[in-house]
Amino acid sequence: MQFWFFQSTVTVDRNIRKLQELMQSLPTYGDQFLNMICNILKEYRDTCNSAYRGFDALRHVVDHKTQKDLGVTRPLLTSTVTVDRNIRKLQELMQSLPTYGDQFLNMICNILKEYRDTCNSAYRGIVQIESDEKRVISATWAKDEDISRFLRSLPSWRSLQMSERQDLSKKLCSEEEIRTLNSKEALILISNLSSEAIIPQQEIITDVTQMRTIANVHESLEWFAGRLRQFCELLSARSPNSMNSIELSTRYPPVSDKSLESLKMLVKDFQDLAEICLLLLHLEVRVHCFYFLLPVAKQSNYAGPIDDLDPDSNVLKLNKDLSAMEEMLVQSLQPQKFKYIFESLGFLVSSILMSSIQYLKKINENGIKKMCRNLFAIQQNLTNITMARETDLDHARQYYELLYMNPDDVLSLIVEKGPDYSYTEYVSLFQLYQKSHPHIKPANLDTLLHKLEEVMNKTQNGSSA
Repeated sequence: MQFWFFQSTVTVDRNIRKLQELMQSLPTYGDQFLNMICNILKEYRDTCNSAYRGFDALRHVVDHKTQKDLGVTRPLLTSTVTVDRNIRKLQELMQSLPTYGDQFLNMICNILKEYRDTCNSAYRGIVQIESDEKRVISATWAKDEDISRFLRSLPSWRSLQMSERQDLSKKLCSEEEIRTLNSKEALILISNLSSEAIIPQQEIITDVTQMRTIANVHESLEWFAGRLRQFCELLSARSPNSMNSIELSTRYPPVSDKSLESLKMLVKDFQDLAEICLLLLHLEVRVHCFYFLLPVAKQSNYAGPIDDLDPDSNVLKLNKDLSAMEEMLVQSLQPQKFKYIFESLGFLVSSILMSSIQYLKKINENGIKKMCRNLFAIQQNLTNITMARETDLDHARQYYELLYMNPDDVLSLIVEKGPDYSYTEYVSLFQLYQKSHPHIKPANLDTLLHKLEEVMNKTQNGSSA
């Protein structure tokens, strides 16, 4: 089938070149001549359509030579490059046959509509659970207007949208502001998951090769949308209503506003799907953290008589999973996008494990050591991935280490150095301490919480003063 496709494409290309040579010798072009071209283009279009439908449109990527010729650093889908070449042929004919510019532009839009539908259908095939309308959690979140709007407002996302001519070294936010936004993102994601249920396996993407496919779709459609956007700019410069005269040497004919608007909408469709793919990858990595870490507190024993030297099995599984995703995505995404996927992940992990303290029934010194090993193991793995020390995990480890102290000593520490954690976090800490030490009666706990509230109010009032 591949050989047949190659022969057909070469034959049609040869026919188009002959027609272009013939057009140079013809002073005028009639409808009959246009029909001849349309029939040849239909054969070309049908051949290419069978190529990106007959083969798996979202899995095959171009070879390294083609990648180098195109000047890209990450793999592109063969289907996207094939469609791009179709469009280039029609653009050449728009220049050779300016009288029929609108007709050729309509052909371009028809090809783009079919490929857009192919990409959307294949994307749904990855994120949709079986034949149900239900999608994996990350895809649902990526389509959620509130979550999507918030993620697009973050400095990490906005930095991706900055052009090369802008100063990428300029900080969009201070470190304190970024920490606040990371906290808000973690709270939004935590609040969107049931506090009682464990995530079902079918609601995450377990096959990391599918994540590579989504990354390839993102890079390909972003590249493709950029090429189409340049084409729109050239056509806009030749639009009857345009006062812009740039790039007139391209010899593109003026086209109707309606046809140009259709093209612009299709460009937006491709760009939107590319962005959804990147948001999905950002979210999917985070959903995997919830998937593996929620059971750490809910299903494991942290009050055993034996000091278990190994981290929790779910922590080991998460580390293996994160490493597998890193290996796939580092080859498929540009460095700044890879960074976007994994940055601030330490803060989320820290938030998940700290908020999970409420699910622990009791804990002893061996359990405290085990939880600290969990955090250290994840910290080492994330440091290897991001090449930066994940200090947020130190913050979580120190939180659990407060359980070595009795609540009165913790209160004294707050008075002496100020609070390192929120009032709610200290309350959860004291409640677990009381459950783990039965000699502390509920009435004593109420007294401790009252003292905690007084101390927190004093320190906060003092700092504001």
